[in-house]
Amino acid sequence: MSEDRFAALDTRLFEFVPSSTTDDDRRSLLALHDSIAARGEFSYLEIGSHLGGSLQPALVDPRCVRVVSIDPRPQAQPDDRPHLGEVAYTGNSTARMLENLRGVPGADLSKLETVEESTENLEPDAFAPPDFCFIDGEHTNQAALRDARFCRAVMRGVGVIAFHDSYAVEEGVLTFLRETPRPHRAYSLRSSVLVVELGVERSPLDNPRVRGQLYRVRRSLAANRVGCDTALLRISMLARRARERRRSA
Repeated sequence: MSEDRFAALDTRLFEFVPSSTTDDDRRSLLALHDSIAARGEFSYLEIGSHLGGSLQPALVDPRCVRVVSIDPRPQAQPDDRPHLGEVAYTGNSTARMLENLRGVPGADLSKLETVEESTENLEPDAFAPPDFCFIDGEHTNQAALRDARFCRAVMRGVGVIAFHDSYAVEEGVLTFLRETPRPHRAYSLRSSVLVVELGVERSPLDNPRVRGQLYRVRRSLAANRVGCDTALLRISMLARRARERRRSA
């Protein structure tokens, strides 16, 4: 697998298995992947894999040496996104996901570990520390906070966490940031990815592709280029929410 495809943010890396991510989400995730892979070999942990769509890049990139997928495989789960309430995941199973991933050219499933359990029932010390965590499980503030705490613990306080559909779980994210000791940094990427850096020496923002994905609602929020505190993040989230509402009106 050519590293150039990651540097080019080639969204075709996601094309073989369905995913709920938008093209901008995919470019944001690829930019983060590219920035972390530039440091050398890394490991990836994902919470909420469903069909396996967002696992594809990690499985085809030899620079990613270990992939962990945590998903309790509910057939339905609550959701804090507007007008949803509860979302059905009919036929949600690890076997189905693995069958999908076997069809991805170049995917190395030997480095994939699957865990059918909620993070609240797992011991972080039982896992090797990942460098990059992606949270895309139950879309409720309570679950997002629980999963973020697990990632912080399993990373031993150092690593990069990305939240999908962050607008739906912003209160959980803000609570997580308030309780997390510094150094940390948080910023939003297009279109719904929010990044939290925990104690990393080399920020993904050093990568021009990550900076290019920064979500700027107004020029005043260009401070995202150097990260933002919880107050600025709250302003950014509220402004983005207002913009999304205007688009859907």
